[in-house]
Amino acid sequence: MKIIEKDDKVIIDDMQFYGHVDRNQSCNECKLHLVYHEKFDAYFCPQCNSWIEKSCSDPNCKYCSNRPEKPLP
Repeated sequence: MKIIEKDDKVIIDDMQFYGHVDRNQSCNECKLHLVYHEKFDAYFCPQCNSWIEKSCSDPNCKYCSNRPEKPLP
């Protein structure tokens, strides 16, 4: 897996989105740095392919209501 930060975007393999790599936070499982995905206002671990925070319960939330089950395809 190749992770690149360019301008305000993160590129993971062929996937590109607005966000950043947070070098101050790491995954509790694999210890890789967490990535912030701006569109979903949430952090995830690219190695574990899992969101760190659970979605909120508001069905009208512009972030959580469209968030996929896994951050990466």
